[in-house]
This record gives sequence, C-alpha cells and structure tokens, in this order.
Amino acid sequence: MKYKRMKLFLGSLLVAGLLTLGCEDNNQPILGVDDTDPNPTGGPASSITVLSPTEGFLKDVVVIQGSGFNTTPGYNLVRFGNKVGTVTAATATELTVQTPNLADVTVMVQVAVKGSEVWSNELPFTFKPTLTVVDSSTEWPNGVDVDDDGNVYFGATVGEQIIKVTPDGVRSVFADVPVRGAVRFGPGGYLYVCEKWEGKVVRISPDGATIEDVAEVSDPVSLDWDADGNLYIVSGDAGINIMDSGGNLSYVDLDGASVKNCRVFDGYLYISKIWDAQISRFPINGGSLGEEEVYLDTNDDGYSPSSFEFDENGTMYWSHAWDTNLYTLTPDGSTGEVLYEGEMGDPAGSPLRYMTFHNKSIYAVYPGWGEGGIGQVQSAYIGVMQAPNYGRQ
Repeated sequence: MKYKRMKLFLGSLLVAGLLTLGCEDNNQPILGVDDTDPNPTGGPASSITVLSPTEGFLKDVVVIQGSGFNTTPGYNLVRFGNKVGTVTAATATELTVQTPNLADVTVMVQVAVKGSEVWSNELPFTFKPTLTVVDSSTEWPNGVDVDDDGNVYFGATVGEQIIKVTPDGVRSVFADVPVRGAVRFGPGGYLYVCEKWEGKVVRISPDGATIEDVAEVSDPVSLDWDADGNLYIVSGDAGINIMDSGGNLSYVDLDGASVKNCRVFDGYLYISKIWDAQISRFPINGGSLGEEEVYLDTNDDGYSPSSFEFDENGTMYWSHAWDTNLYTLTPDGSTGEVLYEGEMGDPAGSPLRYMTFHNKSIYAVYPGWGEGGIGQVQSAYIGVMQAPNYGRQ
C-alpha cells in the first residue's frame, strides 16, 4: 500500500512540475477565435494539368499549369522522382520550376502546397541523356571547339588533320593541319590552332581553304583573347606570349612552370600550371598582366589541374590530369560538386586534355592511351551558359 501511494505521489509531482514549467515558460501561442493558427492544415491538394516541356535536361525551366498552387514560390514543393526542383515563380494556376540534377530517366512530377497533407496528381517528365560521344574513331584527338552552327572541330594528332563533325554526326576533314594543343575560334570566324611541335600558331579560314601563320612562339599549347582583342598564347615550356592588335609580341616568363591551358574571364587571364598543382590568374591591365595570384591550389589533394572552363556565373569546371571526373569551383572559391564522376575520359587512364564551353555544354577530348590510341570527343550538358568568348565578338 505504501508503494502504491508513493507512486501516486511521484506521479502528482511530475504532473505538477510539467504544469509549472508550462506556466513559467510558455512561448507557444494560445489559439482562439481571434488568434488563428498561422500554419493551418487540412487544405485541399493542388492539381497539375500540363507540363511544358515534357522533356529536357537538368537545370532546364519547366512551367507547370494547374490549380491550387500557393502564390509564394517557397510554399510549393515540386518533386521530380526522388529529387526536388526549385520553384522560381508562382501564381495560383502556374509554377515556374528549375529541374534538378537528373539524366537519362523518366520520372513522375508532383506538387505539394503548404497547408495540405496530400500530394497532387502526377505527370511524367523525361530527362534526356547529358553525356554524348561526338567522335570515337580518331587516333589521339587534341584540342576542341564548336562554331556558331554547332559543328564540332578537333585535331587528329596522328593524321595531322582538323576533323569537323556536324550536329547530325557527319564527319569530314576540315583542313590538313598538325594539331598538338588547343584550337579556338577567333576573330572573323577563323579557327586558331596551336602547332606545338612546329612552334607556331596558325589560323584557318571559315571555309577551310586558307591557312595562315599568326605567330611564331615556343611550344604553344593554348590561347584566348581579352575584351580589347589582345591575344594570349601560353607555352608549355613556361611562358605567356601577348600579341596586341598590331601583331606585336611581348613575353612573360613563368620561371619553369609547365602550363597546359589558359582562359580569359572577368578581367583575368587564368592558366593551369599542371605539375605545380595550381591554377593561377593575372589581372589584365590594358594588354599587360599584373601580379600573379593562386586561384586554385590542389597540392594537398594530389591533383594536377589540366583543362578548365567558366560558365557565365563564374563557376569553374576543371579536370585532373590523371582521373576522369569533372570538378567544379564556385565563384567564392569553395569546392563545388563533382560532375560526371568517372565518366569524362577513358577509365583505363586517359583523362581530359582540352575542353571548351559552347552554349550549355562542355565539349572535351581525351587522347586514348590504350590499344590503338583511339580517343574520344565528348559533349557533357552542364545546364548553364558559357562565359563570354571575346575572340568571337
């Protein structure tokens, strides 16, 4: 009997304590007739009737038409299979959504709105394949760029030719030029080519009929233009050649650093110093270069940055000399996501060597170190437009 009374007594103390705590520290709203719940539930489900378009790529914009949507974008949850899209605009009958990171799959799309515990009906959306092979029949391809019509150009190192592939896959020889380095479209629609072993840069007319010398420089491997039309040619044997609009050359010595690629973006010349495990940059001041600064240092990770590109928002996409991933670096210098992990390049060990951004895709080549030395030219959809190419403006 004493034991039961003790249990009742302790239980009474516990209830009293909880009530006391509730009275002393009650931060919860007291709801009544004049104070309604700010987050009511039990609302009706929304309904979707149309997706436009019904297929596309990651980060594409899809318009969802229907009814019962919340007019505050963040109060609508749109899922594509097991991933969530980003609602950027909303009315009661229409949502604008950026698709999530998916590829080569058909998923069901549903909407949930704040205040309802029930999902809408569902409609299918197909994500297109984002990684495609442009060419897989060239021995040691080198350098790649894309013209305004979507034709892809790259070098066939062993055959000493420039190959052209149309959007519908027709392959032809564009010009008989030895390529050992980057190719890039420049002023007048000319294709500029680094002939590393010949020690010069040449340009090819848009019809492929005329080939002209542009500059004689040691070991040219990559090139790009700034907004004022100055041409920067980087040498694999540690130097930067600057050619002004009058054809005058100047030289910046990099004290033995081996350079692989370069790119002009937002007032800077960026270069990859492949064996120093760095990407550095120089401020551009009227055709001359300011003090070098390190932009990406991968020494601690054991990476050797090879090729790189920028999108219009300033995100850098770069490849490592010895693996087949596409890495990203955000504009604030933070490490971003790894894209196409294990898919960009040859898993047998031939990584990306050169790449270029065209519209919302990155085109890349790897030389092919396996049997026969056959490499590939690939196209990888990124979903963001490329940074400006000043040589084309």
